[in-house]
Amino acid sequence: MRVSMLVRWGTALAAALVVAACSDTATAPPSAPAARPRLSDKQFEQWLLSNGGVSRDGRGRDNKTNDVKDQDFVIDPTRDASLRAGDHIVKFPANSICDPATSGYGEDLWDAPCTPLSTPITIHATWTSKYGHAFIDFQPALRFVPTNDPSRYVTMSMKDYWDINTAYAYPIYWQRPSDGVWVDESLFDPSMSAVMDLPGNRVSRRLKHFSGYLLAAGEVCDAWSSSSCAPIMSFAGYLVGY
Repeated sequence: MRVSMLVRWGTALAAALVVAACSDTATAPPSAPAARPRLSDKQFEQWLLSNGGVSRDGRGRDNKTNDVKDQDFVIDPTRDASLRAGDHIVKFPANSICDPATSGYGEDLWDAPCTPLSTPITIHATWTSKYGHAFIDFQPALRFVPTNDPSRYVTMSMKDYWDINTAYAYPIYWQRPSDGVWVDESLFDPSMSAVMDLPGNRVSRRLKHFSGYLLAAGEVCDAWSSSSCAPIMSFAGYLVGY
């Protein structure tokens, strides 16, 4: 009698364990997504840009070229002039460059009156690819004579390394020297809005000053979801949405 009872209890327990196992198998939650990498701000920014989601066609990916080129250009500021740094072109109307000895430089001075430069100046340009897009830097830091006449604007045309997609904005960001942040100046001054030239795969805009500029698609996709995209206003080790 005792043996029979133990057998019955053992059989019942085994059946219960089998049912529980089947239940666990049927209702177990899916595996959690991989944790976001534990990186510094700067490392995270590069990781995000290098893993830009599905079918981003180069936007937010690693550099297409790591070649760095540079050249000196001597500009006569009293005449219409232009410089061509690789595929990038800057055009200067006559008397449009402020005298750097007296003009000062800073965001609060872009529209301040200045004395036009009257003697030749050497401008050093360095260009490459950064975050997968065209980048160029000019030295020395210069301001350009303020004007409301579009025919008197200093303008720059940049050619990107990837085909331009009209579904996205392509601002030309200025790199603020004080903190390295990339800034879309058109948010504060529409005269510096970028214009796309599809046949030439170019983007152009007005410049009020010289330093570093980056041509960029106006969004970066989160690598964990192709549908999670955030527009960029500025970034330097971190991303900031509009």
